Amino acid sequence: MHRDARIRSLLASAERHTAAGRFARAVHAYRRVLQVTAPGDFAHELAHARLGDLHLGQGRPALALPHLRRALALSDGEPEYALMIGRALNALRRGDEAALSLFDALPSPFHAADALAELAHAAALRGDRSAAGTLARRAAERDPRWRATARQYADA
Repeated sequence: MHRDARIRSLLASAERHTAAGRFARAVHAYRRVLQVTAPGDFAHELAHARLGDLHLGQGRPALALPHLRRALALSDGEPEYALMIGRALNALRRGDEAALSLFDALPSPFHAADALAELAHAAALRGDRSAAGTLARRAAERDPRWRATARQYADA
């Protein structure tokens, strides 16, 4: 099988496994993509991002972080990866580090609301309910999905 076709097949297989909840098989397929691609190849970046996303979704932020950082470096600053790194760092209760990454996601109109909500969580981790409330309200103004988060800090 031609190399590009093999990579497409591995990526498609990984996505099918992910959709079906067969996460160990998806991880295996993405690792194979990493073996047959090189940095600079978009499939290599994508495999790192998807591995990070899988680990994060399974509650394993420490395993997600190296993949997400690698994807961010390979992408030259993709805001979605910065957001995911912030989520992983928040999950690890490293709010100050999370905030640094989340600021890189704020300029993206697609990720700003989520980044603001994660920044609210980072502020809460630092014990700053007032900042958390302000950030959560700004997230809710941009996206109604964050209204419940804003209500958590209504007294702040």
